[in-house]
Amino acid sequence: MGSDPILRNPSLTPSSPSFLGALALSLALLAASLVPDAGQAIYGDWHWFAHFGAYAALAFLWRSALPRAPAFAVAAAVIAFGFAQEAIEIVGHAHAFELADALIDAAGAVLGASLAKL
Repeated sequence: MGSDPILRNPSLTPSSPSFLGALALSLALLAASLVPDAGQAIYGDWHWFAHFGAYAALAFLWRSALPRAPAFAVAAAVIAFGFAQEAIEIVGHAHAFELADALIDAAGAVLGASLAKL
């Protein structure tokens, strides 16, 4: 019973604020990829800032929720999530895969995961 990593590290419990924030933002981003009009909510350069900021926040929250996980592992997982979200948008938003959005998401993820433990 004492060997359970969740019990040894209370920051991994589902009630920690960073875990709840990371989970909520993950679910919100996933939901947004399924709602056709969500892709039209932000136009122009603000679209890029929204992607970058959302994925920086997501990586920051996940890195804070998983303090023993290396930053590169958190960044890689969030980058994979970003690519998956863009793939889901092919159906949810009825448009082609947007590699530029996925790359902006990746840049945000790297920054967020890096800043979480400074």
